[in-house]
Amino acid sequence: MKKKIIVYLDNQTSFFSFDYVSDVFTASKIAEIFHVKRNTISHYLNQLTSEGKLIKVNSRPVFYLSKKTFEEENFKLKKNIYSSFQEILNEKPYFKKERDFFSLMIGHNQSLNRAIDQIKMSLAYPNNGLPVLITGESGTGKSYLVRLVYEYCIENDILKEDAPFITLNCAQYANNPELLTSNLFGYVKGAFTGANETQQGIFESANEGILFLDEVHRLNAEAQEKLFTYLDQHIIYRLGDNSHPLHVNTRLFFATTEDLESNFLTTFIRRIPIQITLPSIKERSRNERIELIYSFFISERHIIQKDISISSQVINLLAGNHFKGNIGELKNCVKVTVAKAFMEQKSEQVVNISIHYLPSYLLRDTEQLVYNIDENKILIKSDTTLQQMIKINQLTQKSVIETFEKVLLIYRENHQDLSICEEEIKKHINKLFDELFFSKQRYSQYELLVYVTQYIRETFRQMRTAYGIQFNGNSVYALSYYLLQRGSTKWYAENDELSEMITHLNQEIKVLYPDSYHYVSRILNICQPLIDLDITLMDYIILTLYFKKIDWKKEQGIPKAIIVAHGYATASSISNVVNRLLEKEIFEAFDMPLETTAKQISEEIIDYCTQNDLSNGLIILVDMGSLKELYQYFPKQIETPIVVVNNVSTPLALSIGENIQKKLSFEEMIEQSVDSAKLDWEIIYPQENRKKVLLTVCQTGIGTAKQINQLLEKSLPVSCDLKIMPYSYESLHVNKKDDTIFSVYDVLGIVGTENPNIENLMYVSLEELISGQDTNRLMDGLSSVMTKEEKDLFNKRIIRSFSLEKVIQSVTILDTDKVIHEIEDFFREIEFLFNLLLGNNVKIALYVHISCLIERLIRNIPIETYSQYDELAQCHQRELSLIKKAFSVIESDYSVNVPNSEVAYVYDIIFKKSDISMIESDF
Repeated sequence: MKKKIIVYLDNQTSFFSFDYVSDVFTASKIAEIFHVKRNTISHYLNQLTSEGKLIKVNSRPVFYLSKKTFEEENFKLKKNIYSSFQEILNEKPYFKKERDFFSLMIGHNQSLNRAIDQIKMSLAYPNNGLPVLITGESGTGKSYLVRLVYEYCIENDILKEDAPFITLNCAQYANNPELLTSNLFGYVKGAFTGANETQQGIFESANEGILFLDEVHRLNAEAQEKLFTYLDQHIIYRLGDNSHPLHVNTRLFFATTEDLESNFLTTFIRRIPIQITLPSIKERSRNERIELIYSFFISERHIIQKDISISSQVINLLAGNHFKGNIGELKNCVKVTVAKAFMEQKSEQVVNISIHYLPSYLLRDTEQLVYNIDENKILIKSDTTLQQMIKINQLTQKSVIETFEKVLLIYRENHQDLSICEEEIKKHINKLFDELFFSKQRYSQYELLVYVTQYIRETFRQMRTAYGIQFNGNSVYALSYYLLQRGSTKWYAENDELSEMITHLNQEIKVLYPDSYHYVSRILNICQPLIDLDITLMDYIILTLYFKKIDWKKEQGIPKAIIVAHGYATASSISNVVNRLLEKEIFEAFDMPLETTAKQISEEIIDYCTQNDLSNGLIILVDMGSLKELYQYFPKQIETPIVVVNNVSTPLALSIGENIQKKLSFEEMIEQSVDSAKLDWEIIYPQENRKKVLLTVCQTGIGTAKQINQLLEKSLPVSCDLKIMPYSYESLHVNKKDDTIFSVYDVLGIVGTENPNIENLMYVSLEELISGQDTNRLMDGLSSVMTKEEKDLFNKRIIRSFSLEKVIQSVTILDTDKVIHEIEDFFREIEFLFNLLLGNNVKIALYVHISCLIERLIRNIPIETYSQYDELAQCHQRELSLIKKAFSVIESDYSVNVPNSEVAYVYDIIFKKSDISMIESDF
């Protein structure tokens, strides 16, 4: 009877929820189910509780749960008897890591993180998900990943428990597409000689499950085309029957080791929107490689049934070798090493693995230098787990995480009041840095430590320049050791409550220690792009409290000085020359586009002011613009003297820099510098043989002009002596042929979004390039600089680079053909509802915008705000409603809802562009 009770409660506890506790866990209900007296059942239940097999909750009524099942499904418990369920909940760990089947894959939260996120996105996509193509070298784990995908789908109820998982190796059908067709899609009786009865194919067998086509690159073009119908319509036809389509719901996964461009039809690749690449073992981090090595040694220990002792040199050499066969070759190498040691040590209780048992080629080919001076052996026993090994290998990473969690727990226990617990928190932070300073593990990461330290020194140098702060040597190493470990540690707030608590603590520290917090913020912002650090609020908290104990010493200051000039590198060039001549970083440079206004310049300067110590004043050298205009944008809150000097030049900057070093007063400094900087001038005309140039322009700014420039440059033949460069539309529109560019270059023509209307100069619109209407005119305009062969090649590349299909394909993972068809339906509906004709410029803009819109909605990340929407809706409610109506087909086909903000942006594109015309109506 006791066994029956255990089995019963094991099953019921699997479905237990704190939100609703059923009477199936009570003695009376159990007695009723087993047709036994209640007193008898209560006796057995109390015995099982005493044996530690059940949990007893002394509420009314009393409840009994299986302890083993509860702990497997929830968390570990400290005892067997509780007064209430709330008492049980009080034992729930505050930090509990959520895991799924992908966590079984080493690197799931590091090198494979993006790949797994993409797979989860494909599985969540409506209508049976999106097909996925996995690329990567042989042995990188593609097949294993797809198997985990299947387990993940079962666990998350994406697939039923009995859903099929079928793998087909396409290499078997490389030269026999007919056999592939019959096996994939099935056939009807009489379809070919020997087809004596109707047979279903693999697609049907994989219905409501997963079909994995491995080595898909072995399919020839004909075989790839046979998959189009399913990829497009989710239907198949059995061989010999083209009139009875079969609807199949099969999730498709493909894998290949080959290059996509050279082995697949473009039309095939386009139909597979999710394409992910698994990294080679060389591209994985050292920590991941070590985890793989540990997992293989643990597997070998279970096979030979003997404990294994491994020298640190063996681990180091295996982790440092770049196996061409990737994980598969590493696994075989470990297997061979253990086999060789096992053969020679059969009579020993523990098999010792030293470098002498490694394959000879590994010792010969390795370039790894052994920095690890730790001679301790690594012992793997029968109960050793990979998680235990990882913890040993990542003690310092663990220390960082434990410190994060300890700090937050202390803060929480003290009612989120830092004044009560600050000293206790600081003790744990100081303990962490002591461990980082004296950890032996840093020797195994010597090269990385040198790299990080180099950039921390450079960061501190910049901080010294900006704030005049002196750092001691320990600060460099403290921050280096911390960031070295943080760089390989993934830690995020796991729930809203924890996130809010971290935000509250961060705000408290920011208010209590504003200077230290500001300095730490600047340090982290400078470091982040250099060492690819994923910064969290906990980093600000830990480092601010640690560096708070350091006395931030300031040097005797001099005024800050900046050069602001229009052009791509004008200010940078002047400051670089002057700083080198003065042998000190006096000036910082701000390079501004030609169309930058005085207000925009002032905003840049104000931003600089917030990030630097200006207690000694600020000197601004500008190239042009009204000084009065510049002053009016400075906020009144700036409490430091500011000097603005116009018409900057290298001699003027050099003179001011010298006087800054002399520490003259502002008045003396400027008067002497202006007097010494004499103005000389001379006109130098360009040579007759000017370089030929094709300009790209955009009416809304230089950004799109640069993108057009890049596409044209990619299309330009290498042998052609033509310069393509982005230029200001406004400058050309105002100055025409008087613009400076015509003095410097021989301008052959302009490509862009708006015609600046320059007489006798070729202009080709972006619309013409995308539509392919007038590329011949562009080619004719370039005849003076291109041969016929170069023009033909240029023309072909432009057609390929500027196709609408390419543009849409570059901004969305969706089926390009389907998206274009849906948007064209939208155009027809808009033209009907508004009685107008959309111009090509408007259509092109809508093609790209709506493609992105659909994907945003599918990903559930719409643009949710639109400035002054209420005013727009009040004046144009009818137009907005009709646009919303025109979206109805797209909303239905993609199961999305287009919000008002997105509708408003589409309204802007349709009615704020000039390229529309009303259809004449009958009066």
